[in-house]
Amino acid sequence: MNNIPIIDISNLESSDAEKRKTVADSLCRGFHEIGFVAVQGHGISQSLLGEMRLQVMDLFNRPTEEKLGLTVQQYNYRGYVPNGFFTPNRAGETNKQQASDQYEAYKLHFETEPDDPIRQQCSLYGPNKWPQKSQQLKNAVTRYWRECDRVTQNLLGAISDHLNLDKNYFQQVFEQPLTNMTLLHYPQANSSNDSFGIHPHKDTDVLTILAPDPVGGLYVRSRNSQEWIEVIVPDDALIVNVGDMLEIWSAGYFVSTPHKVVSPQAADRYSFPYFAVPRYDVVVEPLGFDETVLGKRLTKQAAEERSMHCGDVSQKIWQSNWPDSQAIDERYDPYIN
Repeated sequence: MNNIPIIDISNLESSDAEKRKTVADSLCRGFHEIGFVAVQGHGISQSLLGEMRLQVMDLFNRPTEEKLGLTVQQYNYRGYVPNGFFTPNRAGETNKQQASDQYEAYKLHFETEPDDPIRQQCSLYGPNKWPQKSQQLKNAVTRYWRECDRVTQNLLGAISDHLNLDKNYFQQVFEQPLTNMTLLHYPQANSSNDSFGIHPHKDTDVLTILAPDPVGGLYVRSRNSQEWIEVIVPDDALIVNVGDMLEIWSAGYFVSTPHKVVSPQAADRYSFPYFAVPRYDVVVEPLGFDETVLGKRLTKQAAEERSMHCGDVSQKIWQSNWPDSQAIDERYDPYIN
């Protein structure tokens, strides 16, 4: 693997079933073999991506005191995350000091009204925190989030087609989802600093969508050689990767691949990954596929042992990274060697 496959997905919205199938097969081959693809023809304008980047940069350029006043709170996890705040507490290593990731972040989740009954079922629901005088930021995020929802629905439809499932199989579990977004700033590292922006990890969601930053620094681990390969894609492409939930749903056919961000040497790095997560009460477990569709189910037993309750696992992942908290069950540990 020298890089990830680049796929034009514009035909996913075509009325021609054969064109849709061709794209779906290419996507799913990439998700099966690597777990990462770059997609073009996604329909998100360069102007919107540029506006998102400008607003994220503006957010992190605000005074430190203002940002600290919006610091994330445990169990709801919305707001500002100071640089070095979260530590990757590894399962079985709760008594060891871990190096903190070198980024500051701003966490946003699917928004619900303060009085929505679903908040009584899962504490990750609720309204987001927004800084003062942030209407432009909110507008950009809202528009971009809506576009990522659309792209995700198209991708999930393609996956359903490839697996001979009902086209709406996956879409239906994304009503009032736990989908979330992280606005990120990786400070420029000193030349002597070889720390991680984010340690090697796998995503716990279904799909992640990321607009590439021109500074670079995202690396994916090769399945065959175990080497780390820097992801380099065209400016108009989005990076999409499989998360653990989709790996489990597919009984290991699609792979959730380890990746990391290396602290930038040349300039600060900014990004805004979108994480697609189903509704809180959805239980993710291996689906029964025809062997002719998937071939050998590579990790069926392991997938069955790792079935996930979306709400419970989402809360545990956040709690495990909280300072001085207990590490998550090793089955769901997102940090890897």
